[in-house]
Amino acid sequence: MKKIFRLLRILVTFFVKTLKFIYALLKKAIRFINGKKILSIPFYSCIAFAIYIFLLIQFSGDSAFDKTLENKTLNDVTQINPIQVNKIIKPKTVNEIIYAIKNTTGPISIGGGKYSMGGQTAFENSLHIDMRSFNKIVHIDTTKKQITVQAGIRWRDIQKVIDPLNLSIKIMQTYSNFTVGGAISVNCHGRYVGYGPIISSVLELKIITANGDVIIANRNQNQDVFDAAIGGYGGIGVIAEAKLQLVDNEKVERFHQVMPVEDYKAYFDKNIRDNKKVVFQNGNLYPPKYDKIMSISWEKTAKPVTDEERLVSEDENYWLESRVTGAVSWGNTRKWIREYTIDPLYYLPNIIRWRNKEASYDVKELEPSSREKETYVLQEYFIPVENIKSFIPKMSAVFQNNNVNVINVSLRHALPDHESYLSWANKEVFAFVIYFKQNTDQKAKDQVKKWTLEMTDAILSENGTWYLPYQPHATIEQFKKGYPNSEKYFALKNKLDPNQRFTNKLLDKYNPYAKSELSAEKKKIKDYFRAEEQTILTVPEWYLVYNPKEYADYLESGKNPSDFPFYKSIDEYWKLYDRSLKLTSKAYPENGEYKTMLQVIGVSMTMEYGAKILYENTIGRLFSLFAEEKKSKEEEIIIEAQRAYSDFIYQTAWYEFKFTPWIKKVWSASSNSDCSILRKWERTLLFTLEFSFKGFYSQLIQWAAQSAYETPSNSIYLVISNSDAVKENSNLKIIKRDGDKMIIAVTRWEIFTKEMFKLSNQDVKIYEISGNDEIAVSAILNSAQKTNEPGIDVLYESKIVTDETLKRNIYLMPVEKLLPFIKNAKSQNITIEHVYDY
Repeated sequence: MKKIFRLLRILVTFFVKTLKFIYALLKKAIRFINGKKILSIPFYSCIAFAIYIFLLIQFSGDSAFDKTLENKTLNDVTQINPIQVNKIIKPKTVNEIIYAIKNTTGPISIGGGKYSMGGQTAFENSLHIDMRSFNKIVHIDTTKKQITVQAGIRWRDIQKVIDPLNLSIKIMQTYSNFTVGGAISVNCHGRYVGYGPIISSVLELKIITANGDVIIANRNQNQDVFDAAIGGYGGIGVIAEAKLQLVDNEKVERFHQVMPVEDYKAYFDKNIRDNKKVVFQNGNLYPPKYDKIMSISWEKTAKPVTDEERLVSEDENYWLESRVTGAVSWGNTRKWIREYTIDPLYYLPNIIRWRNKEASYDVKELEPSSREKETYVLQEYFIPVENIKSFIPKMSAVFQNNNVNVINVSLRHALPDHESYLSWANKEVFAFVIYFKQNTDQKAKDQVKKWTLEMTDAILSENGTWYLPYQPHATIEQFKKGYPNSEKYFALKNKLDPNQRFTNKLLDKYNPYAKSELSAEKKKIKDYFRAEEQTILTVPEWYLVYNPKEYADYLESGKNPSDFPFYKSIDEYWKLYDRSLKLTSKAYPENGEYKTMLQVIGVSMTMEYGAKILYENTIGRLFSLFAEEKKSKEEEIIIEAQRAYSDFIYQTAWYEFKFTPWIKKVWSASSNSDCSILRKWERTLLFTLEFSFKGFYSQLIQWAAQSAYETPSNSIYLVISNSDAVKENSNLKIIKRDGDKMIIAVTRWEIFTKEMFKLSNQDVKIYEISGNDEIAVSAILNSAQKTNEPGIDVLYESKIVTDETLKRNIYLMPVEKLLPFIKNAKSQNITIEHVYDY
């Protein structure tokens, strides 16, 4: 304790001395400046100006704005697979599902608990059907021990109802958080002995197909649909209801035994495989040597329970379990401690509990405190039982050669499944459930993909396969070899869903019917995909285009430049900034780079306009008293320069504008004899100072941009229909045709808006823009005018600072509504100002 106190005292002393040193340096610097009159005035002026700019920003903006866009980004439990969908619905009735399917035309994805780990429940710009509210028990037959449930119900919710009836689920995962529909869609399995995948306990399904039909599928009716939907990952249709076989709830007693890995198969055959008393069994294969395995089994017993709980408490916080898992993941030393200390102590007590208690674990016991930088991930390999001795060394070599941080390997047994089209158990297999930790950065993801492909080759070399609810790294060739009946599955899918509407990241990769020429072309185009949030974040950036135009209009109208509302302009920029950031705060991941850019240009604008406020309200107003009705040639050229600048930045970066020639033009102008000399020279000098500084600053920005960033793409890409109507021009190029759809490239910025005007006069439909399904548009309306179009959201109103009779509305709309909106705007006397092309 004394050592700790001494260390703290040393640290505090060091901190105090550092502060004193900094204070002494500042004191000396200020004394030096005060001693040099020539330095003190600019020094304190700069400080005062910085405080002034800070206050301008603080008193500007719209911090009270609290509107946020709906978060349509889906992720799975690993948090490394974000996918933005078009719309999320949470149906409670079959009719809601049918209506959603029939009243949309795009892709559909289906999700439950989101425990699959590679995009199996989502797809970009899809209608996502979140089934978790579709969770009722339809019927229980206690005589036949059968239950019919809606697919969104969790196993745990079933257990709460059937446990008082002394019934239990026949086959499910180890954890009870999963939805029934999700479990059936992956053809799950658990630790149950004497069974295979869940398909053997499923009696009947109610499925909603791509055209909205409801069909019943079982082993006597629509058996092909039954066999394809179970383990079909949502590709066949929406599983609405499932009838399941139940079994009796019984007391079970735990046994365990550690053995060399080479003895495991013989031990299992002798003691577990045909033992009718064993209900659950798994083997823990210890990393990093993988040379020992602990068999844990639960056998039926008539003994009294030692654990009175019927189900695991839903209030359990799993504090100890999650921290033990975290500690084991830190390194091989802690894995050794787990193998020789933690596990022996944990399995020492004799435990007898109810089957339902052992089947009601919560995945919270595996959840780390954060998944931001590191995450836990699963993989699973199915190896024929006779090949595990030869497979384990291959598996170990892949893990060790790639420094994979394996936390646990659990072995479960499964009998063959010859029903499911995408069966993972064409033979009797041992399932190797791999639980490992990886970083969340792209480098770590790439490394996982590398060793997963190596592991897949090792699996195939043993005539095995791998489980598909995890990251879909396997090549198409590997997939076909591991799942030889996949062609049969996809052929049936194509028959039931010819437009491939039911999809996700897994199916999209391996479905041969989903491979269009347009999809392949998109992947080839380097800058095809753009972040959707930028359509909103770019609005404040574009205000630095609109406001110079307002300034040029103001000057051309003959009004006094000193009366221009500079502070209102500053305030409006920061309002747009606050609103844009707030709107995107929940719906999209933070775009730190773009946010920083908006802050930089916002501060630059505030400094420029802040200086003009000081000047125009003092010296500018004084010299405006000498202004004549007729402007000097110099003032006319200044107005021309401001107009040229405002027009230029609609299509080109501001720092590429040539400022110097305009300064020369002003100074070479012939003077008017009937104009105020004082006003002429005051305006000329101010303009020269402004454009000289901008010219110098633009060169710095241009140099920095060229050094730090790649040249931005000059094109934006769209998928549209009706290829006969669209003709190429210098700003619109047809990239690829496929049937009645095609990809076109359109020049960005102002030209993009103009090209959309042209397309709005043709019979054209937009399907996506840069991979996105929503886009922002601004329009100028009369201040009293209102619009109310279904499916188009008015994000907010923005002021036209020089004209209170007008307002700027910022809209967010589906891309398919963009062209009709532009066309309708003309009839409503609405001026479309800009389409924000990300």
